[in-house]
Amino acid sequence: MARNTNRSIVGRRTARFGDSQDKTRRLQFGLGAAPGDLRGADKCLRCSFGNIPVIEEVVWTIPLPLTAEEAISTLGDTVNLLSGSSSVPGVASIDSTFLINGILQTDILAQGVGVHVFHEPMSFSTIGNAFNAPTTTVNPPPSPDVFTVNDLTNRAMSTQVLADGSNFTPADFIFGGDVWRAGWNFINAYQFQWKTSQRELILNEIAADVSYFGSFADAEASGTSEIAIIEFVAAVNATYRSKGSATIFLPVNFRRVGSVNGGSATNNVGIFHPTRDFDLAPVTWGGLRWQGYGCRGQMYRPIESPCFLERGIPIGMLFMVQDAVHQALMLEAVSINNDPLGSNISPDENLLCTTAVLPAPATPGTPTAGAIVAGGVNTMLEQTLDATPVLVPQSVGVCREVFKGGILKLGIKIKGWEMPGGWKAYCENNMPQIMKPTASAS
Repeated sequence: MARNTNRSIVGRRTARFGDSQDKTRRLQFGLGAAPGDLRGADKCLRCSFGNIPVIEEVVWTIPLPLTAEEAISTLGDTVNLLSGSSSVPGVASIDSTFLINGILQTDILAQGVGVHVFHEPMSFSTIGNAFNAPTTTVNPPPSPDVFTVNDLTNRAMSTQVLADGSNFTPADFIFGGDVWRAGWNFINAYQFQWKTSQRELILNEIAADVSYFGSFADAEASGTSEIAIIEFVAAVNATYRSKGSATIFLPVNFRRVGSVNGGSATNNVGIFHPTRDFDLAPVTWGGLRWQGYGCRGQMYRPIESPCFLERGIPIGMLFMVQDAVHQALMLEAVSINNDPLGSNISPDENLLCTTAVLPAPATPGTPTAGAIVAGGVNTMLEQTLDATPVLVPQSVGVCREVFKGGILKLGIKIKGWEMPGGWKAYCENNMPQIMKPTASAS
């Protein structure tokens, strides 16, 4: 048989190894250049780090809720993020690039200012009950989706729950939603003012026109899903305890299916079955997306004429309240007791916290106020689950205690160029027009 001497199947190839490749021409760099030719090094030395745009910023991290005192003190008629204080009531963290908050260490030629509002990227809510915070480790009482006055009176939720319901009330749990409301009302409540020197006003615009929200609501960043609520409930309860709250939130773990009379018309009590239906809550990933008109769709409000800021002089940037309605709504959203509504919220100031089920009045037009009385007026009748069903009037609570959680971040940022000594001297000699203490931006 003839032997195939062609060993190449895909074509002849020649392998070249490192020692046989063409040598790469190496060039000297920087200070390694030939003597007398330091153009590269000179260019590098003249390129100060100050010629790279820098951002000086102060950011407040505010976990919700705040006590009423913290809310009024920190978010009152004047809000000063650039104050020299390292501790602000209700502010858990102050992130700053300044050595001393609000005072520059080097001169800066500012060309933009940012008012940034960031918040939780998600929001969800669920129902539950508020229970007086125990001081020792205890088994929690059952937490039903709904209960009646009869259930309270006849101790359907165990003896831990008082018959008058004073330590156990229906509650709503909101994570993220109040943070979004607080941020939106904040930028509409305040005027952003920037003053330099002693009284010179550089910028005076409504915060909504110069603010920037994190774009969590972009199409590619928003969506819906479900989330386990337990870790958020634990974190919020810990925050409420730290704020001196008398109550904590209990998620729902029982559903009410009806009631029985147990052979006695005065012993009506609910029937419940265990559930884990409320372990997960629908969550919306997204949020507010606002870029102020003055920002032109960017993260910063451009300064038309660059503003020279001297080191060592406090930067006067303040939020001054200009809309009392938005300020009140913001304070209600951030406060632990929902001022001015109160911690146990009724649908109206003239409504009590339980629906009416009253006995037949002794005299027409003069109903007797008080607890449920068997055989009373046919109001909200429930058919019991007894072998021989009967109709029993029921009364439920209408007030709600609201638990809220999430983080609100407020920031002021200054974008510009640092001006170290050499560059500053050059600008003073060659560009004196930019060295004025201020240059109006409005």
